[in-house]
Amino acid sequence: MLKEKIKWNEKYKTLTLKPPSPLLNYIPNTINKKALDLAGGLGRNAYELVKKGYVVDLIDISDIAISKINHPKINTFCLDLDNYIIPQNEYDVIIKIKYFNLNLLKQTANALKKDGYFIFETIPKYSISKNEFFEIFKSFDIIHLNENPFQFVGVKCGCD
Repeated sequence: MLKEKIKWNEKYKTLTLKPPSPLLNYIPNTINKKALDLAGGLGRNAYELVKKGYVVDLIDISDIAISKINHPKINTFCLDLDNYIIPQNEYDVIIKIKYFNLNLLKQTANALKKDGYFIFETIPKYSISKNEFFEIFKSFDIIHLNENPFQFVGVKCGCD
């Protein structure tokens, strides 16, 4: 964990906030529903979710990145995601943009409430087969799917 934390802290010393992922356009506006931003960095997607009416839990390994986030509707947690267990049936939206962790991926479906949204984008360095991915997310309706880069936006149906 320490090696990863040092690496990301060095990066976030000079990085600035980028625009949010366009995949967030698929998420509806709401009032006070709960979202989880995994490996959320400086909060580019968390700030957009707040604009859409969500209260956001943002987790990142970098305390430098998290220290730059200041919004009453964004709860920040500096944690190693390799050991994180997502609470079950807790969130209306979960996003993982350009971060891959198979263990967390497998927890996502159970962490979302019925009709919850999952946004996922990976980078080529990390991969999962389509069959393995869709086995995990078989109870989701696909809203958006792109293969290169792999992007997925889905809604958990109540058909478990």
